[in-house]
Amino acid sequence: FLIAVPTGVKFFNWIGTMWKGSLSFETPMLWAMGFLVTFVFGGLTGVMLASPPLDFPTSDTYFVVAHFHYVVFGTVVFAMFSGFHFWWPKFTGKLLDERLGKITFWTLFIGFHGTFLVQHWLGVNGMQRRIPDYLAVEGLTTLNSLSSVFSFVLGLSFLPFFYNVWKTAKYGRPVGADDPWGYGRSLEWATSCPPPRHNFVALPRIRSESPAFDLHHAPSPARELTAR
Repeated sequence: FLIAVPTGVKFFNWIGTMWKGSLSFETPMLWAMGFLVTFVFGGLTGVMLASPPLDFPTSDTYFVVAHFHYVVFGTVVFAMFSGFHFWWPKFTGKLLDERLGKITFWTLFIGFHGTFLVQHWLGVNGMQRRIPDYLAVEGLTTLNSLSSVFSFVLGLSFLPFFYNVWKTAKYGRPVGADDPWGYGRSLEWATSCPPPRHNFVALPRIRSESPAFDLHHAPSPARELTAR
C-alpha cells in the first residue's frame, strides 16, 4: 500500500489534468499516453503480486518478469521518449519528424506489449525464470514464440527513431518560434529555440504559474473591453 496508494493518487492526478482539456495528439502526447497505459498495467500486476495467495504461485515465474518490465519500461522509456520529442526543438531549434515519430511510437508500443503481455500468461502457466530450456509437452512453445517475434518488432522500432534524429539534424528546418507546440506554460518556452548562452535576452514578466503562456497568449485590449 505504501507504493500502490501514492501511485494511484498520481495516476488520477494525471487523468484529472487531461480531463476536459484540449488535447492534441502530437508525438510527445502519444508517448505520454503510452506511458500511462503501460504504467497502469504494471501497477495492477504489482497489486496482484502484493497479495500472498496470488504471489505464491507466480513467484519466480515469468509473471514477475513481465511485471518488472511493465513498470520499468512504462516509467522510463515511454516517459523518456515523450520528453525527448517534446524538448528536442528547445535543445536544437528543430522539430523531429512527426510521421517518423509516430511510426516509432506504434511499432515500439505494439512490440513491447506483444513481447511482455504474453509473459504474464506464461507465468500463470508455470514457466519459471532463468531456465535455459523447457519441454514441448509443457505447452509453453506458442506463447514463447509469440513473445520472441514481438521482441524483434520492439528492437526494430528504434531504427526509425535513430533515422529521425539523423534526418532532423541534417535536413531539419529551424522552428523559428519560441514555442513550436503553441501552448507551452513553463518558463523555457519564453525564450528562443535553442536558447541564447544565458538562456534569456530579457526575462518575461511573471504574473502567474504559466509565464510562457501569458507571454504568447496575452489578452488583447479589445478582449479585455469585451470581457468588461
